[in-house]
Amino acid sequence: MDLWTQYSISDIKPRTVGTGSADVIYDVYSTIPGGTDPYQFDPTTNRCGGYKKEGDCFNKEHSIPLSWFNGVTANPGQSTDYNFIFPVDGYVNSHRSNYPYGEVGTATWPSLNGGKLGQSIYPGVSGMVFEPIDSFKGDLARAFLYFVTRYQDSMPSWGNYPDAIPAFDTTTYPSIKVSYLKMMIKWHYLDPVSEKEINRNNATYIYQGNRNPYIDHPEYVDLVWNSACAGLAALPVEIIYFSD
Repeated sequence: MDLWTQYSISDIKPRTVGTGSADVIYDVYSTIPGGTDPYQFDPTTNRCGGYKKEGDCFNKEHSIPLSWFNGVTANPGQSTDYNFIFPVDGYVNSHRSNYPYGEVGTATWPSLNGGKLGQSIYPGVSGMVFEPIDSFKGDLARAFLYFVTRYQDSMPSWGNYPDAIPAFDTTTYPSIKVSYLKMMIKWHYLDPVSEKEINRNNATYIYQGNRNPYIDHPEYVDLVWNSACAGLAALPVEIIYFSD
């Protein structure tokens, strides 16, 4: 079973906008939880293809871009790992490009659900970044932390790829630049594990036989990356990130 088919099974929610299929793609780049989505995708008929604007079609977003680890989708493994590959609007995905995630001040381009492309304003993370809305920051952070944990043996080489330099470290641990790790932990606590993530994690196990442990046990994030871990030194995460 391929990712397109899996998306139509487990990355769906009931339609609330427009006409067509009863269920639509649960897209982290277009959905507005608690609000009205600007558009919604039929899981089978709206697959990309070409696109000229938002809402034309959805495709497969490697939340860690392929260029960061020299990925080839024809090869099974990290390039086809469902845990971090999400169905998203193709047009928004093209604007996100290979940029890291980040926090933006003034957007050079906004998406219809509130995502933003622009220069980073997060301390220690520089350059152009894409900021998803708060409702999905935790999803994407936990997917990122899964990736560097699952593939830590490859991180020393991947950390040298130019597109990955803002985020990856050239070590097996911690594998992440401290500033980027700090932001991922902030996002993890900002947006706790949701029912959507739990359902997707359960589907991951059925689809490819593994899980994201940071969804099953959110407390593992602090246990893995904390100031007491040997070799990490003091991780500068403000206490506010751990408040209720």
